[in-house]
Amino acid sequence: MLRDVPKIYLLMFAFLALLSLLVVWYTNAFQRDGDTLQLNDVILTAAVSEVDQMSRLYEGVLLLADTFEPTVWDHLGTIYEEGSLVQFDYMFDAADARFDNVESETVSSPTYILGRTGADAPRADHVAYMTGRPVQAIRVKVRNKGDRVGDWTYTSTVTVNAASKSNGE
Repeated sequence: MLRDVPKIYLLMFAFLALLSLLVVWYTNAFQRDGDTLQLNDVILTAAVSEVDQMSRLYEGVLLLADTFEPTVWDHLGTIYEEGSLVQFDYMFDAADARFDNVESETVSSPTYILGRTGADAPRADHVAYMTGRPVQAIRVKVRNKGDRVGDWTYTSTVTVNAASKSNGE
């Protein structure tokens, strides 16, 4: 009976180690989910508040203002660590005949670095690739500093529902 005591202690230690490992994994996953929810919230808030007033002329269309990226950028700086990479993707409605300036259905911004200024940060005077075009969806991708290249740590896609009220809806 006494020879089984080390095996019992070993099993107890292994169980506690496994339990603590599961708690750490759960906590990290919970934190990443919270960061993704904050990213979704930032994009939705900016998509509602940073609308180009020309959208009023085109029924059922969302046109983003040139201040959309800088607004999102300011909020991302408070959520993610300095040195993280950020990229914006815009999906446009190329079938809308009212707009002849849509060359591609999806356009990506340059990759920006959080905490930097100048060319490494979005500026309202360098967003001609996304303004004046009917937006269907917005995707923001964030790669934490130190994460491996090729994978984005957080990706959030927000689909725009700009339904017209005059069609009887």
